[in-house]
Amino acid sequence: MLLIELPITEYSRAMEIQDRLVRWKLDDGGPDVLLMLEHPPVITLGKRASSQDLRISPQGLAARGLAVQSTDRGGEATYHGPGQIVCYPIMDLRKRKMRIRDFVQRLEETVISTLACFGVRGFRQEKMVGVWTGPSEKIASIGVRIRKVVTSHGFSLNVNMNLDPAELVVVCGSPKARMVSLSQLLDRPPGMSQVKEAIAESFGDVFEVTLKPSSLPPLGDV
Repeated sequence: MLLIELPITEYSRAMEIQDRLVRWKLDDGGPDVLLMLEHPPVITLGKRASSQDLRISPQGLAARGLAVQSTDRGGEATYHGPGQIVCYPIMDLRKRKMRIRDFVQRLEETVISTLACFGVRGFRQEKMVGVWTGPSEKIASIGVRIRKVVTSHGFSLNVNMNLDPAELVVVCGSPKARMVSLSQLLDRPPGMSQVKEAIAESFGDVFEVTLKPSSLPPLGDV
């Protein structure tokens, strides 16, 4: 499985890259890929999101430098921005004999294992997708899309964000939830590169794959 780390990437561009990788996989049997990146500040609205999930008007968000982007993943409203690592696995679930729920649980387990590398306990909450560090403190959001058994989108892990997205949106449909970062939970927070390494190791262990660092192929060839 290829591990492709990208620089800070606009959300719309990341959606385009995912779409082309999914089509490459469906049409030509392209490889499984894990994209790892950060986004500029953006609010994304999943299929179950509504305007009521925004705590600030779109005009107010724009004044603060925040774009609002509709997306084809599942879930509600989510914030992405610098200091947050986003991972998008492009995988064929049928070949891996994995159901959608199994896939989501493995994403959660990847985050839980990553947090454990830094001495932080993460856990699931019943009927609430994602990973939490307290009853109302969420550190990782998950939203996926499945197209003919091929996955896209994935999870985001807060490492060192300079704001609480709960000020901007109803976090993943939970009005009482707030988002926390690793930097708030540790006296000596790790750097982004350390967390990326931990994610890659945990993902490989949980999904039983070997990740090979690679560059993004020219999109014209995908």
